[in-house]
This record gives sequence, C-alpha cells and structure tokens, in this order.
Amino acid sequence: MEKAEAIPARGVPRFRALSTRRLATASVWYALLILIALVTVFPFAWILLTSIKGPTDLLFSTPPQLLPHDPTFENYGHVLDALPIPKFFVNSIAASSATTIFNVLVASMAAYPLAKLRFRGREAIFYLLLATLIVPAQLTYIPSYLLARTFNYYDSLPAIILPSLASAFNIFLMRQAFRGVPNELIDAARVDGAREWRIWLQIAMPLVRPTLATVAIFTFVTSWNDFLWPSLMLPTPDNKTLPVGLAALLSFFSSDFRSVAAGVTMTVVPILIFFVVLQRQFVRGLGGALKG
Repeated sequence: MEKAEAIPARGVPRFRALSTRRLATASVWYALLILIALVTVFPFAWILLTSIKGPTDLLFSTPPQLLPHDPTFENYGHVLDALPIPKFFVNSIAASSATTIFNVLVASMAAYPLAKLRFRGREAIFYLLLATLIVPAQLTYIPSYLLARTFNYYDSLPAIILPSLASAFNIFLMRQAFRGVPNELIDAARVDGAREWRIWLQIAMPLVRPTLATVAIFTFVTSWNDFLWPSLMLPTPDNKTLPVGLAALLSFFSSDFRSVAAGVTMTVVPILIFFVVLQRQFVRGLGGALKG
C-alpha cells in the first residue's frame, strides 16, 4: 500500500505572520492600556499613602517619598474630630441614592416608549431631548434656585435631589438598550393581553439590567461628586454633603496636607466600592448601549 504524500501547508507561513502581527499589535495595545491605568491610579494611590503618613514622613521631596516610614491613621482621627463627617456622609448617601433611584425609574419609563411604541412625533421628542445635552447645567441654576425659594425646600436635601431627577443622557442610554430587546417578545406579550406597563416591568427591564447598572453608576458618581450646586443650596452645616463639607479642611488644615488627603480618601472610597460591585454590569451595559 503506497503512503500518501504529504501536502505542503502553503498557508502556514502566512498564518504565522498574521499571528505574529496580531500578537505584536495586541502587546502594544495592552502596554498602552497598562500605562493609562498606572497614570490614572497613581494620583489616588499617592493621596491614599499621604493620608497615612506620620509627622516625620516627607510630603514633597526629591526623590519623592511614596511609602510612609511611620504609617498612622491619626490623620483620619483629626478629620473626624474637626468636622461632622458622619453627618456629611449620611447626607451624601441619602441624596445620591435618591437621585440614582429616581433617575433609573424616570429614564427607563421615558426611554421605553421612545424605543418600542409607535406614535407621531416620537423621533422629534427624542432629538429634542438630545438637544438639551448642549445646554450647560449652570443655566438652570437661577430658575431652580427660585423654585426652591418659592416652594420652601431651600437648604434641604430635596433642593439638590429634585433638579436631578432625570437626565437626557440616561434616557439616551436606556433607549439604546430597549431597542435591543426583541420585538417578538413584546408582540407575544401583547397577544397574551399584557399591558405596556407590565411588558416594561417584567419583560423589558430584566433584559436591560446591565444598562440599568450603567445608569446607576453614572448618576451616583455624578451626584456624589457634585460640589457647586450643593454649596449654593445647602448653607447650613448640618445639611452639607461630604464634598462640600470637606472643603472646610482647607481652612482647618491649611498647612497639614496629610489630614486633607485623609478627607479626600474618605470621599473617594464609597465611589470605588459602588463601582467595584457593579463593574461587570457597567461594562456590559455600556457596550450594549453603544451597539444599540
């Protein structure tokens, strides 16, 4: 029996060349991403390390001293003694949580009909919402302030919650996500006699949970970090949010940057925890919204 002759694999060198090229390209991209990650993380790492430095550790030196030789948590104690941090923290949690919950509800309820219901003027309404994105938020401060004064909720948490109940950007993200929901599921539910609110709640909403997480993260971080509007609307110290209240550190510890760094760390840590919990849903939701 004659042996079969081996057929030369003419495509192998070309395949290897493509694989090598792809590997090189991927390596460059990964190196670039690692560099960007290091540049992004370094400021927070430096603030965190500065917050636990002792009196003998140098803050500004050449070469810089990154790791503390005498680590201590006394700086956090100084901040807690000087300011009512727990009260600021509760105010920030309450305002950010309420703003996030209402934004998720309003954005999803407004986006569903724009994506799945057919009515005259639907596209015009959607593009009108997008047009509001070019309007600076500062232009709404005066009418919002006058409303707060008129309805007597100035200097209270509703003063910073009510103007942020809805966001055109969040509606855009939710609309893109709802467009990815198969129409066959919605039509089948309608044939079975389900009303639109039930279709929205029990069919559409579970399918867009990643985008809901994205909207929640965007809204929570924005509300938590907001400084200008709360500083205008919350003059009473007991009503201040954490970023506004910590601004007083610049006067209490103008020459003690270690305590200022401790206060900044207190502000950032809750955001990091919130993002870590929802990071997988955030990535999936943002990718799905952009594809939609």
